[in-house]
Amino acid sequence: MLKSLSARPLVGNGSHPHLPDPATLGPYRPFAADPGWSEAWWWLGVPVVSALALIIVFRLDPAWYIKWVIPEGYGVLELTQFIIMLIALAIAARLLFKPFVRRRPFLFAFTIVSALSCLYIAGEEMSWGQHFFHWNTPEYWALVNRQGETNLHNTYAVFEKWPRAILEIGIFIGGLLVPLVAAFDPRVRVNRLSLFLPPAALVPTAIAVFVFKYLDVAQQKGYLQGVLQRPSETVELYLYFFILAYLIVFVRRIREIEAEGLGKTDAA
Repeated sequence: MLKSLSARPLVGNGSHPHLPDPATLGPYRPFAADPGWSEAWWWLGVPVVSALALIIVFRLDPAWYIKWVIPEGYGVLELTQFIIMLIALAIAARLLFKPFVRRRPFLFAFTIVSALSCLYIAGEEMSWGQHFFHWNTPEYWALVNRQGETNLHNTYAVFEKWPRAILEIGIFIGGLLVPLVAAFDPRVRVNRLSLFLPPAALVPTAIAVFVFKYLDVAQQKGYLQGVLQRPSETVELYLYFFILAYLIVFVRRIREIEAEGLGKTDAA
């Protein structure tokens, strides 16, 4: 169905369907650059292997896991989260200098928000350098920060719970519901905004987010104890991997549009 849909125009002007550039009108076709089964090693293998590895390591040696994997600052999970977001930040920041992006106000604003979000997450994960340089938290800030660190997410809900909830809702809709609907009606991915829709390849990562979130909630209620220590940290790992993978595909889609020559089209 997807092949037949992409092979014909969606409007009756006889034109060949092109890629969803926000600066142009339809008809559209899906992106060929989206990851397929030939790349399953990273969009399926990495999430599955990571989940199994964390659970197995914890089950084999809980003390080692607690000492080296989940500590704040130097733990394997937190360092990995920080590195993932630094890479995502570099990708988003580089996009800001592309003429294709700068000529399209909505796309440019979206990329700015993406870059600032990556910067915020990366900075907060390491308390803006405190975990590296070990400075003392000012006394007045330690009074409002529940962990005595120089970051914002441990102060008020607006700096942690609200942004995280927005991200989780976005992943649930874009990472799970959209691919599910698109599997039955591919036209979901052939519209002007489909440049911004997560690819189906990110479904495994989205599933992992909510599996570990369920595990975290269950443990808080006294169930499934002993499966994994602090699954909330694993939830963050998958949230950030989703962001990184999304930006990688986002860049690929923009390059595909540019390769067609649509990158030279002025903003509408």
